Amino acid sequence: MGPATHVALNRALLDFSNRLVPYLTEQRFAGRVIYSGGDDVMATLPLADLPQYLRSLRAAWSGADDPKREFTSAGGYWQPNPRLRLTLPDRPLFTMGKDATMSLGIVIAHKSVPLPTVLESIWEAEKDRAKQIAGKDGLCFRVIYGSGNTLEALMKGKLLDAWWSLIQAAIDHPTLEFAPVLHKLAEELPRRAVVTAHDRLMSKAATLILSRRDAAPEMEAAIAPALIVWLNVWEDWVLQSNPAGTTLGTTPADLGNLLRFSAFWLSRYQLEQSWYSHSDQEQTP
Repeated sequence: MGPATHVALNRALLDFSNRLVPYLTEQRFAGRVIYSGGDDVMATLPLADLPQYLRSLRAAWSGADDPKREFTSAGGYWQPNPRLRLTLPDRPLFTMGKDATMSLGIVIAHKSVPLPTVLESIWEAEKDRAKQIAGKDGLCFRVIYGSGNTLEALMKGKLLDAWWSLIQAAIDHPTLEFAPVLHKLAEELPRRAVVTAHDRLMSKAATLILSRRDAAPEMEAAIAPALIVWLNVWEDWVLQSNPAGTTLGTTPADLGNLLRFSAFWLSRYQLEQSWYSHSDQEQTP
């Protein structure tokens, strides 16, 4: 590494940890930074903010397009939009570049779970799971319930945007109750479909399962397209990384856990939204 590269690397790490992480965590979203130094980040934030926060954090790390369009991405830099008057220096902020990847351990714990248990689970999720996904760039989600049971779901980072499109489609149609469908898919797909090079069995089986629901026409029109795209993207990643589907995160059982986690997050999000709606109604004179 030459002197110029060393300086640029240090500048990128400083801009990310000292500028972008605090802004994204505490101003764009309602979180708190516990630690941010170099390429290490630990933060807490509301469950509802999690998907969008991950998308923003990954984009800031690699200089990709900002999901919220508060920054302009060009040449590996993030330039704050001057019209928004963000609390950041009015200069291009260094990023790690388009080839940079980020592995993250994310733990969602019930309030009764001891903090040391949560911290230990975070380290394990990041070091022993997310970073062990083929090619790294992994996400390991862990839900620790009050009973002590744990749900773990693994995802390749590049699949996050397609996953969010699926979740967004469900959020936009709350009356369709998609979380129970995700639970059904989590049970049925690993038993009834396998990953093949050309057949797209996962998405075909999912379409058949959706067609059996009471709200099938509405579900198929509003959510099925995003679901099919997500399943096909997941299959493509499995075929590219490990055609046999035996390495970490690539089995049909892993897909089932991802669908269970999606159902968990969606049901909790909709529950929180109902609380806000009920509170607003109570305050209306």
